[in-house]
Amino acid sequence: MLSRNPPPDVLRHERGSWALPGLDQLTGTRETIISLCVRNPPIVVPPGSPHLAVLTHRMEIVCTELAGNALRHARQPIHIHLSSTASSWLIRVDDASPDLTPVVGHPTAEQIGGRGLSIVVSLASAAGWYVRESVKTVWAEVPDIPPAKLLARLREA
Repeated sequence: MLSRNPPPDVLRHERGSWALPGLDQLTGTRETIISLCVRNPPIVVPPGSPHLAVLTHRMEIVCTELAGNALRHARQPIHIHLSSTASSWLIRVDDASPDLTPVVGHPTAEQIGGRGLSIVVSLASAAGWYVRESVKTVWAEVPDIPPAKLLARLREA
């Protein structure tokens, strides 16, 4: 579910913010964000875990989907922000389209698009959006360790 609220108000370490003027900058920005998602000591994923159990794989997808939606549907300026707690990462994407409500799609198997926010919601521990003045923010919190429900679904696939 995509809540209509800001993310929980907890102490977070700001990792960075990036302007995203177009699709050409998405790859480099995403790679920078993923390179920052490193813990010391590193998070160990048990052998045989599904591919999406790895934090960087989940972060790559969430970042791509949130930023891609903003680039496709919203007005500039668009900015991506990354912050972290001791056990999770928060990606926020701001755009200048407060009038556009994010919609979690339920496409049929034949439809090509419309799955982005559904994927984000399934990979995140929480996700939502809110508007402040003329800026809409869509956000997702991705835990270091994937939620048990996600691991169960991945093992079934």
